[in-house]
Amino acid sequence: MTANLASYCQGFARAGEPWPELPLEEEPELDWWRRLIASSPRGELAGLPLLSALGAALPQLHLPQEEGISHSERYTALVLRGEGTKAIRDSMGMSGESAMPRWHQPEALRLWVAAHPCGAMPVLETPSRFDFVRMVRALAHQGEPIPMADGVHAQAISGLIHWGLIHRFGRQSRARLIVLHQAPYSSVAAGELPAQLGELGEQAWLAASSTLRLEHELTHLATQRLLGEMRVNLLDELIADCMGMVAALGCFSAELFGCCLGSSKPGGRWSTYTVGLTAAEANQALEFVMARAQELEHQLRGRPALLDSTNAMQRLQWLTRQQLDQPIHGAPTSH
Repeated sequence: MTANLASYCQGFARAGEPWPELPLEEEPELDWWRRLIASSPRGELAGLPLLSALGAALPQLHLPQEEGISHSERYTALVLRGEGTKAIRDSMGMSGESAMPRWHQPEALRLWVAAHPCGAMPVLETPSRFDFVRMVRALAHQGEPIPMADGVHAQAISGLIHWGLIHRFGRQSRARLIVLHQAPYSSVAAGELPAQLGELGEQAWLAASSTLRLEHELTHLATQRLLGEMRVNLLDELIADCMGMVAALGCFSAELFGCCLGSSKPGGRWSTYTVGLTAAEANQALEFVMARAQELEHQLRGRPALLDSTNAMQRLQWLTRQQLDQPIHGAPTSH
């Protein structure tokens, strides 16, 4: 094994350290999102009222998405200086409905706060691919029209300039949130699912995909908070997909993991997580992760109590103590 691949295969540096008491303390900024949701007469904010409320706090949503917009005076004034959106809209010659970008399915946009022992997160979800891409470009890429692969259906965002939080908590405040596209996980159709999962219809798989996708993103954020790392690595993807599948389907399937990873396709989704490796090293890393997936499925079958939601954090701690190039060591006895 090359030194480069050996370095890639290392586990989390702080995996052996004890974890803090869970659940972790909630970040104060979450109160802004909770109050926003509670301000709705029905306690659920969605659609155009949600877009309007977001636009007041996230002026990024008012700007056109064009190359170089993040370096423009308009971006500086509206986003970095937080100047009134009305004045900026007037200077840009916009008014009324044209003040916000057009959305394909604005009525379907939803906001909620997802609970997690490592920290709740506000979540925005839409069934529209167009709206998902527009939202991610506005919030994660400063309005730049960056290309997005068709298989990308989720984005965790941190360090977001959010004037609602700044006005309340100070200029150092930044927002964190997750944006989701409601679509089959990894663009895998219901008809392509492994037979071991039974026959899931399109709607059931779509609902399971949303749960899987959210838990996947929350797992990455959990490793960042608990271990100080959120890596672009196949081991991290195995861990996040395992946590997501168990939350959504009640089991982990190595076959489904490989299908979602595109393991049989040159340049499949798996290649996104092997940047920095040579072609030979990347293929070896793929072999490693698929072997670990088979072992993981076997281990969880032998410890079914670990699939219970009450043991989710114990399962995560065990997973984060693995290494990509080493066999999965024995699952812990659940409490």
